[in-house]
Amino acid sequence: MNSNQPQNNDRNQIQLHIWQIVDRWRQFPQEVVKRLPRGLRANISERVANSAETRIAEARIQDMNPIVSRQSSPTTKQATKFVVVVIGALTFSAGTQVLTSRLGPAALPAAMGGGALASFLVDDRATKVFTNMRIAHGTKQEISAIAQQGQSPVNELDELFYRTQKALIQQVEGKNLQKQLAIDAILAGTLSAAEFSTALWIVVQMGLPGGILIEAIAASLPVTIVWLAAAFQSDRFELPEQYARLIEKYLGCVFPREGMPEAEVEKLLADKESQEASLDYLMKYIAEGDSNGRLKNMAMAEADYDISMGRDRKKELELERDRAIEQRLFQSRADKTELENAFVAPDIEMIGAPHEIKEKQQKVDRMRQQWVQQKSAELEEILAQDLKIIAHRYGTQIKQCEEDIMAAQQRYDEAYRNWKEGHEDFGGDLGDAA
Repeated sequence: MNSNQPQNNDRNQIQLHIWQIVDRWRQFPQEVVKRLPRGLRANISERVANSAETRIAEARIQDMNPIVSRQSSPTTKQATKFVVVVIGALTFSAGTQVLTSRLGPAALPAAMGGGALASFLVDDRATKVFTNMRIAHGTKQEISAIAQQGQSPVNELDELFYRTQKALIQQVEGKNLQKQLAIDAILAGTLSAAEFSTALWIVVQMGLPGGILIEAIAASLPVTIVWLAAAFQSDRFELPEQYARLIEKYLGCVFPREGMPEAEVEKLLADKESQEASLDYLMKYIAEGDSNGRLKNMAMAEADYDISMGRDRKKELELERDRAIEQRLFQSRADKTELENAFVAPDIEMIGAPHEIKEKQQKVDRMRQQWVQQKSAELEEILAQDLKIIAHRYGTQIKQCEEDIMAAQQRYDEAYRNWKEGHEDFGGDLGDAA
């Protein structure tokens, strides 16, 4: 079993939770979004756009990966191209036979050389035509799907989400949507038509049985072979290479970036999840208010959230500390239990009179007891040091949580005082007016 599987599952769960929060923002009524303070509104909009880019980038990478996995080596590509040219020299040469018919003994080699050149040009141009058409079709389909999903946005954040996804595809794949030069298709089509026409004329002159239909089929075989070879190369060589380049561009939009150390990825995701949850809390406050009337303004709501998260984090750290201490104590107890079995008795022959054997056995027992006591003392010393390390490590983090809670409480109290002063002034003004 892959040892990274649990870590990947945890990462996916955190990423999914972040996306769920963003999707919730996209479902708030537009009136709620309009009430957001300017800074909060800009922050949330930026995060919605980032989420949109990450998701469409991952979706496009997932769509292209199966095709990229078919990518062959350059040697295989060159060998296939060589085989196509050889076959073209043998079959795609009707037109050049007519042109070289007066060269005498050199007519056949010249015709084969001309056929090889013509088939190479048709194959190369047709391969590019097939590739460009397929890539452009995939890009248009994706843009069309996004446009259809975003037809009726719930609010400006929802509209921003789909607009950002569409803009990213146009940025990365926009070149595929540009009008392709018709010269490739014209050249390949012209050479193919000329080859077919000449081959058909030659076949008709030969008078094959079966009529014009059979003659047309026979004349079209060289052209068909070359175009089938072009379709195969487009599917197996050109398309995987083009999609591999697009994936490289999309990887720059994925969060977290590919290749980052696992510890750094976990920290980034945890920080982002915490930030998104904080903004989500403020969005809910603006949308629904405070049912018990305790929170009077945004500053109080923000500080209240920080206090709640700080307390939860402190409690979590305390539980982790207690579990670490408990686990270390159990380990120490198990180590002590194993000491009796870990003692290696000296090589003493238990021979002689019964009282001599008994003395030797007692000596071994004393040695075992002394060794166990010594090792137990060492284990106790190591245990005490480890418990100090655990207490210090968690104590530092718990103290930081307490300081954060205190700072958030001060912000809460200050926000409440400001609200109260404003309302007292308002009430006093009304009294004076009366």
